[in-house]
Amino acid sequence: MSKKWITPTLAMVLAAGCWLFSACGNNSGCVSGSTGQSFGGLGGCVGGASTRPQTSFQILGDEGTPFTATIADTQASFVINGTVPLSVVLVNSHPPTQMSATKNETGSSLLSLQLVFGTSIQQISSTSAPFGTVFVQTGTLTASGPPANPDVRFFVKAPLGESFTSLIEDPSNGFIVDTTVPALLLFEGSQRKVDGQFIQLEKRGLFAIDLFVDRILVAEASGAPDVSIRQP
Repeated sequence: MSKKWITPTLAMVLAAGCWLFSACGNNSGCVSGSTGQSFGGLGGCVGGASTRPQTSFQILGDEGTPFTATIADTQASFVINGTVPLSVVLVNSHPPTQMSATKNETGSSLLSLQLVFGTSIQQISSTSAPFGTVFVQTGTLTASGPPANPDVRFFVKAPLGESFTSLIEDPSNGFIVDTTVPALLLFEGSQRKVDGQFIQLEKRGLFAIDLFVDRILVAEASGAPDVSIRQP
């Protein structure tokens, strides 16, 4: 019997703010995440005025269900392939935002998609149909942005179920992201080289993090309870 990664309790946890986001304007001063963790940035520290909450997608259902998804807002779009469960965070998003996900199998496994803006669940869409598709959006996106350029992705693949807080940044801006492994963090509109700092909240084991730029693996990091990864 397959394991389902969607429950009323999980929905309540999401709404209560276990996936929280904040953003900062430039690398001057220091910033702390929602858990109280402090981060230093590429230029020393990260600070500045707050910007819009970030957009995340929780892809849930029967564990191991394969899918292909497209995420788009007004500035960029990303195509991802993965399996349930997966938390996807669109860092530095420009709403309205939409996401569609299609099952890559003929069976009746459950695929469920939740759209979260800041700490609020906006929409939920589910399917058990063979090759079924789910779709969520914030507002009406009249035209999807072009493929992300550069296409920057942080894939946090272990330890499974670990809650963590992170700072994702380039030389100009930093963004605090709190979510749970496995997670894919898509950095939209990054300028020059990027890095990420990750801190575990539960200490379940070693982090395993990959950094991809334009679909090329450029860096790997492993360690606990905190680890940094940087584009060469």
